[in-house]
Amino acid sequence: MPLKELAQPARSAIAARELLAPFAGLRFGAELGSGQEMLCLPYDCLTPELEAKLRKSSLNAIYLEEPKPRLSSAFKLWSAWKKQGFLTQDVPSYYLLIERFEGRERIGLLAMIRLSKEGRPAEIWPHERCYRRFIELRKRHFFKMRFHLSPIFLVAEDKNRELAGLLSALALKYAGIPGGVSFPASVFDGVERALYPIGEPGDACVLAGALKPQDGFLVADGHHRFSAACELAQEGLMSRTLCYVTSSKSGAGLLGRHPPVPGRKALKGEPPGLEEIIAGAKEGRLLARKTTYFWPKIPCGLVYSEL
Repeated sequence: MPLKELAQPARSAIAARELLAPFAGLRFGAELGSGQEMLCLPYDCLTPELEAKLRKSSLNAIYLEEPKPRLSSAFKLWSAWKKQGFLTQDVPSYYLLIERFEGRERIGLLAMIRLSKEGRPAEIWPHERCYRRFIELRKRHFFKMRFHLSPIFLVAEDKNRELAGLLSALALKYAGIPGGVSFPASVFDGVERALYPIGEPGDACVLAGALKPQDGFLVADGHHRFSAACELAQEGLMSRTLCYVTSSKSGAGLLGRHPPVPGRKALKGEPPGLEEIIAGAKEGRLLARKTTYFWPKIPCGLVYSEL
C-alpha cells in the first residue's frame, strides 16, 4: 500500500467497535530495559532451565506469566512496578512488531480482540481442541492478575493481501523513528524484535480498515487463553483480550515438523499446510493439541494492558 494512503484523515471507524481495536498499552522505559532480558515465552513453553535464566532479570515478564509461589505475588509485583513509576502509558495505539531471525523478517500487530457475552467472535476460528483443566488455569490467571500479558496469536486469511501490504509499508515508515523500543536477540529463540506504537489517527484508521474481518482470523496459538477469555466475557468479567495478528501471506511461521515439547513426545507426522488448517477451522474442524507449531512464539512482556 502506498505510504501516502497511510496519512488519510481519521474516520469514525476508529471510534467504532472494531473486532481488533487499539489500546493504551503500558511499557517499561527504554533505560530500564537496557541490557536486560525483558521477555519470556508463554507458560506452556517454559522449561526449568529457561526459567532459571529469565528469573535473573528482575523486570522479566516471567514473574507475571509464571508467578511463584502463588498468583497473588505477581499482582503485588505489578502494583509495585506501577507505584515505582517503571511503566509509562501510551495513547490508544496499535503496536507494530518487527521480528528478525535466521535471515527472515515477520511483521505483525498487537491489538485487542473485542469480546462480548454472545460468545466467541464468529470471524475468529480456533483449530485445536482445548482441555478444561488448562482453560480453568488461564481463567484463574486472568481473574487474579487483572491485566493482559500473553498475546493470542492470530493469522489473518487476508485473501487480497491488503494487510500484508500495509504491514510492509508501515515497517518502512516506522522503523528507526523515535518512540519505538528494540529488544535484542532473546535467549529463548534468538529473535531480534522492534516494537512501535501506532497512535497517529491517520495510520490507525487505515489499520482499522485492513483489520476488518472481511476474511477472518485463524487462532494459530493460545487456544486455551482465548477460550478462557471468551468464557470470562460471557460471564461479564472481561470485554477484550490481547492478541498478535499477522497475514497468512507474510510468513506466519508454521513449522514443517513439530519439535519436541518438554515432557512430551514429538509428533511423528507432518502438520497440515496453513491453507488446509484455515479451511478446516472455518468449517469447525479441530485438530489434536500440539498438532501444529507456529514459530517464533509471541513472547510475553512486549506491552501490557490492564483489564
